[in-house]
Amino acid sequence: MKDNEPNKKNEFEKELDDLKEWEENQYNPGYYIGTGRIPEPIKGVGKYHFIQIIIGLIILLPIIVAIIDETNVLNIIAFIIPAIIGFSLVYGGIIKLINMKKIRKGNKMH
Repeated sequence: MKDNEPNKKNEFEKELDDLKEWEENQYNPGYYIGTGRIPEPIKGVGKYHFIQIIIGLIILLPIIVAIIDETNVLNIIAFIIPAIIGFSLVYGGIIKLINMKKIRKGNKMH
């Protein structure tokens, strides 16, 4: 098991270096940053739907506190955009989880 740990660490460091290079040079005309594929660290974020739901709930937490605390209307209006973002993250994460369960259930039946 320990033999794989240096390989995983090196692979992770390589991905971080690739991501850093991509971030620094993505807008430089003519700079070759790869084949145009999405970097692995960014692509992997979509695999963890529960993290998306947690981030959405964290964004919604101040809104819930503001509503319970009975703040004035102007403060609640200021929360409209974060509320939309939080609700969309939570909704999207739940929909993805439901779809994944349907796909897994369908694969078990075959």
